[in-house]
Amino acid sequence: MKERILIVDDERSSRELCQHALEKPHREIVLCTNAEEALEAIGKSSFDVVLTDMVMPGLSGLELLEQIKSIRSDTSVLLMSGKGSISAAVRAIQSGAEDFIEKPFHDPEIVNIAVSRILTNRHLLRENRELRSELKKLKEEPVLIGGKAFSKVLQLAERVAPIDTTVLITGETGTGKEVLAKRIHFLSKGTKKPFTAINCGGIPPNLLESLLFGHEKGAFTGAIKRIKGYFERAGGGTIFLDEIGDMPPDLQVKLLRVLQDKTIRRIGGEKDLEVKCRVMAATHQDLKAMVDSGSFREDLYYRLNVIRIHIPPLRERGDDVETLAKYFNRISSARMNIPVKELSSSSMELLNSHDWPGNIRELQNVIERTVALCSGDSIMPDDLPAIIREGKHRRKSDIRIQEYNQAKIEFERDFIESALKMNDYNVSAAAKAVGIPRQNFYLKMNKLGIKPQEVLQPV
Repeated sequence: MKERILIVDDERSSRELCQHALEKPHREIVLCTNAEEALEAIGKSSFDVVLTDMVMPGLSGLELLEQIKSIRSDTSVLLMSGKGSISAAVRAIQSGAEDFIEKPFHDPEIVNIAVSRILTNRHLLRENRELRSELKKLKEEPVLIGGKAFSKVLQLAERVAPIDTTVLITGETGTGKEVLAKRIHFLSKGTKKPFTAINCGGIPPNLLESLLFGHEKGAFTGAIKRIKGYFERAGGGTIFLDEIGDMPPDLQVKLLRVLQDKTIRRIGGEKDLEVKCRVMAATHQDLKAMVDSGSFREDLYYRLNVIRIHIPPLRERGDDVETLAKYFNRISSARMNIPVKELSSSSMELLNSHDWPGNIRELQNVIERTVALCSGDSIMPDDLPAIIREGKHRRKSDIRIQEYNQAKIEFERDFIESALKMNDYNVSAAAKAVGIPRQNFYLKMNKLGIKPQEVLQPV
């Protein structure tokens, strides 16, 4: 879109001088000889900047400024005057002008510099306004981004959202399980009801029980009044139980009752209370394995596992790293109120090669840190954290495939050296620990080029 500039001056030479200074392929310039012509032009279409003389026949530049601000308040105005003074400049700025320049111009480029600065500021303000608007939407509605590898997850979430049933979300730490739960809640019938998230592993068991189920006055020391729990206060909303695998066994029994009977009993209470809420749970653990080991109730597992949604780790999501990196770049820039800096292709290559053990949360933290500390116009490899630059967590698919025999030798060398380190470099103890006869252990050391004198003095 072209930048539209209106020049208003009763002096032909001044108009043409400004026009010549401001002409660029991406700009459209309109000329007017007085304020009345300018107001007619502004009434028909909008302009980014109006450049006007202060002293003209008819309406003055200041009067034109006031009229412009009443008609199109978002238009920037730059005032010029051949009778330059500090008081005139102050009056112009106080009236809403973006800038004030004195005529005659010793160098026409002064006009271009002043107008270009205004246009740049307008662009940044518009960009930040759009990003803040996007940020506001994100606070109101959880958004999940992904390509083909993630589309099935989103499709399933959208299908189950209107169905009043329990949902179990699984996935590694940092994959966005709570964000997906919020998305399901937002798309459900109870979207205007509360969404309450509780981390079952981050709260002491006694406090967790009280938070979920409430308590009666005098139920325990410090219970000075009756308190309703989250289930009772849900009011048709959603209770999201994060890290459900960490829930203590006695609370698993009480949760099972909620899912089966839709009732709870406060701590110290004598009657059952009906609850109306949807329960969603999440875990990074293998609940089936926990059931087999006896650490998680089988009946609760099947109650929770009515609909299971698994979020794949970021390393298995194809091009999603690039999509999410650009997204977090925009959002972080909006939060910090700074211009968006482009991620260079070399930086993106490093981000794509990283294994992301912390998944989306790690990527978000990396981008936020980089945006905050980057001093250049674009994000380069040197702006990224050392762990990304040095490739300490490269994807396995990016690691060079070695010949089998060479890979075996490297494994054996690492194995022997680790055994020595764990046993304070005592060869006999190391050999015994790994179940290899001492003589054979020495032979392995010789074969792999590990000399006793090298390992006796660890660095």
